[in-house]
Amino acid sequence: MTPQPTRGSWLAAGLLILVFLVAASLPYSWLIEHFGYDDILREPAADILMRLHAGGPALVSAWLAFGLSALLFIPAAMALDRLLPTRGALPLAVASATAQAIGLLRWVLVVPGLAAAYVDPAASPATRDALAVVFDAVHHYGGMVIGEMVGQLLLAGWTTLLVVQLWRSRLLPRWLAVLGAATLPLWLLGQSELLHPLIPAIPLIEVVPLAFMGWEAWLLALAVACLVKAWRQR
Repeated sequence: MTPQPTRGSWLAAGLLILVFLVAASLPYSWLIEHFGYDDILREPAADILMRLHAGGPALVSAWLAFGLSALLFIPAAMALDRLLPTRGALPLAVASATAQAIGLLRWVLVVPGLAAAYVDPAASPATRDALAVVFDAVHHYGGMVIGEMVGQLLLAGWTTLLVVQLWRSRLLPRWLAVLGAATLPLWLLGQSELLHPLIPAIPLIEVVPLAFMGWEAWLLALAVACLVKAWRQR
């Protein structure tokens, strides 16, 4: 028989999930209030670069915290993998967290330099046009391709495998599996935001923020369930 998870395993999983959620939610909320995220991403490159430069070190620090918070998903996923081992799930979690961190950290390591050069009074119109082109390339490849498309699809894959294991194991209430499965269509529909500009026939459905909020609510419920399980085994 497969040994039952220990109280320490349940406790560690619940706490690590909560740490990840708090670490991700704080800078995310700050960016919404002070940078207009993520609506700002649909603005012209010139507006984004000038607004980022105006935000100064505080804004860059918020992006740094948000980018690093993605990596905190890895220990949380490792703790869940010890409770609900699923072949292939952990590599998907690690790859997703890494891809999303790479996408987010462009705002720390690449974009501030472009913004500073763009607002330089000595910059010519031609130079600013070139900087806008570079920003668009970095924004689309680093953010949309690596961070959003690759990162989110990998995350959806991890969620799928964990949902299946939640349903099969019966270690936690099955409604958690149902709640997790309910977030999957949102991830897939959200890819339309990336594909619509290239293939106009694909309808634009802006649901990625809803997908993240729903997914985080599911993770929160999962964390609470793990902590309740640990409390009952005390």
